[in-house]
Amino acid sequence: MGRVYIVGAGPGSSRYLTEAVKETVSKADVIIGWRLDLLPVEDLIKNKEVYLQDVDNYIEVARRVAEKTRNSDKTIVILRVGDPCISSGLRGLLEIFEGFDVEIIPGISSIQLAAAIARINIDESTIISFHNGGDSSKKKRFMLESFKKYGRHIIMLVGPDLQPHEAADYLIANGVSGDTPVVVCESLSLPGERVFKGTLGDLSAQQFSWLAVMVIINTGLVA
Repeated sequence: MGRVYIVGAGPGSSRYLTEAVKETVSKADVIIGWRLDLLPVEDLIKNKEVYLQDVDNYIEVARRVAEKTRNSDKTIVILRVGDPCISSGLRGLLEIFEGFDVEIIPGISSIQLAAAIARINIDESTIISFHNGGDSSKKKRFMLESFKKYGRHIIMLVGPDLQPHEAADYLIANGVSGDTPVVVCESLSLPGERVFKGTLGDLSAQQFSWLAVMVIINTGLVA
């Protein structure tokens, strides 16, 4: 069986690659990833066997590589932007590469960067992803309950099902103050990085891409 590493490539900039990630990628025979996943390691993957994923083929590509390498001794690296244990399709990858010797190499995520910018503790926060589908109504209710009932910060990975201004409208409509402080971080560590600091009420006129993390700060936890 081939050996598989599911590797966190950091939030986007090569400055946030760990030495463990660099070493693992350098020794790989086969690389799998989306275009954004490959950017931080582009200098390390020259002359390697690279399989590019996109929204239409990402499952098919992973399955094809699994079948091709199942009886080989090749080392496969699956790159995931951020940390592979956060909104990366990890469960599906483990199913596709079942029977392989799989190791996960963690990385620095945009969640960590956003929490640092907002100056909050991650262990006092609820992390909710709107990247990966699921019942968005249920997630919104969970977000509201986490904030109002349990007094936690919210760290939200923006997705097609919920943009920051939509999250703000929902929370305000359900009793959260429009003066609640928020931080929205877009394209963190990338050339187009943008950080917005304001309130829930300020977000109605703001638009962000899906490469954004929204932090809703629970002032009851702030010194």
